[in-house]
Amino acid sequence: MDDAVLYGLLVLGAALAVGLAALVFDEFRRDARSRIPRCMTCGGLHHRHAAHR
Repeated sequence: MDDAVLYGLLVLGAALAVGLAALVFDEFRRDARSRIPRCMTCGGLHHRHAAHR
């Protein structure tokens, strides 16, 4: 009975860690998508798919 409780707590802790990691990765992805990237063509800072004239 005692082993089952420890196993349940271990599984709950692992699920919590995976959920927290998913939230952190989603926040990093959202932050990277919202900032204006440096252009690989001209080196300037402008939005994606900007026309180069």
